[in-house]
Amino acid sequence: MLSCTVENRDKRDMLEKQYLAINRHDDFIKINSTFSSQGALQEVLAILESYKQEGKLNNVNIIRMIRNYFYEMCFVIYELARVLKPGGIIAMVNDNVQYAGEEVPVDIILSDIAESFGLTTKHIWTLGRGKGNSSQQMGNHGRSELRKCVYVWKKYFSRSMLCNVKR
Repeated sequence: MLSCTVENRDKRDMLEKQYLAINRHDDFIKINSTFSSQGALQEVLAILESYKQEGKLNNVNIIRMIRNYFYEMCFVIYELARVLKPGGIIAMVNDNVQYAGEEVPVDIILSDIAESFGLTTKHIWTLGRGKGNSSQQMGNHGRSELRKCVYVWKKYFSRSMLCNVKR
């Protein structure tokens, strides 16, 4: 189950052991590196960390929850891309979120991660009406509408795949 509550704990060690056990540690390293180098996510985490230091977060474990969610989604997206046949499509539905007034662009971050694993973002459709932020957020930051999205990712043939096609 993906981390989605502030009570969830880090699964990094468990995931690394699992990838070692199935002789795919190189995949683990690639996924871990992709997570660490995702710029928009690291920026959001840094902003939230500064809010934590200023006492602006209503729960200090929000940062861990966000970090864990995206870390685990890196593995999910990598494995989806790995097993998807060339020409195959993945559609995902998700909402953006907001903490301490800082919007987390889930759609952009996950699509960037998908592209780093060889998928192409064909569409990010937003629903005509987004979702409102939580009542706790509205009290301090006013009402803001957050995007509810459907992402469509496609796996194309790579040049190396085309070279291996038998004629």
